[in-house]
Amino acid sequence: MGTATTSSLGKNSCPGGSSQIFRLGGEVNNPTIFNLQKLINLQEDLKNQNPAVVTEVSVTFQTGSGPRTETYYGIPLWQLINNEISSGGLQPGNSGQNTKNAFLRQYVLVQATDCYGAIVAVGEIHPNFEAKQVLVAYAKKASDGSIQYLTDTDEGFARLVVPGDKARGRYVSNVRNIVVLSAPASPLKLRDFWQI
Repeated sequence: MGTATTSSLGKNSCPGGSSQIFRLGGEVNNPTIFNLQKLINLQEDLKNQNPAVVTEVSVTFQTGSGPRTETYYGIPLWQLINNEISSGGLQPGNSGQNTKNAFLRQYVLVQATDCYGAIVAVGEIHPNFEAKQVLVAYAKKASDGSIQYLTDTDEGFARLVVPGDKARGRYVSNVRNIVVLSAPASPLKLRDFWQI
């Protein structure tokens, strides 16, 4: 994980270390704080609401010694940011000049305790678009087949798991912030790219 400069974020704002909570905020109706028990309870509530909700994913990624497969358990990122029982649902984002599908300009920034961060576009996880099963995981399958909470590892109590990412760059561990934002209108104009 990378570190941020203290001049841009304030001294000691990115101390690193193991996370015990994360904040969910930004363009959601009910910003809230999650700890391990609240994530476990949310998973149960989501399963009761919809038994088909995916709370387990197996992923394969590259390591220095070759491919590795892990199975993680947790909350689908889409359900975390857009469900009445978790966040109250998404707020409309920055629609720019055209309001059609404004949520496609939204993205989720997941940030670790050391300020390492990664972005997932809402279109990647929206069920009517890519529907990728990105997970905010709190446990994984141990080598003996049992379920191991991430608090018993160096991954913090929660980590982002992005199926299909071969290098695991967006597998943010020690999550401390999950923020839904909208891409602002770019200062560049199309004419800047039209050269004959």
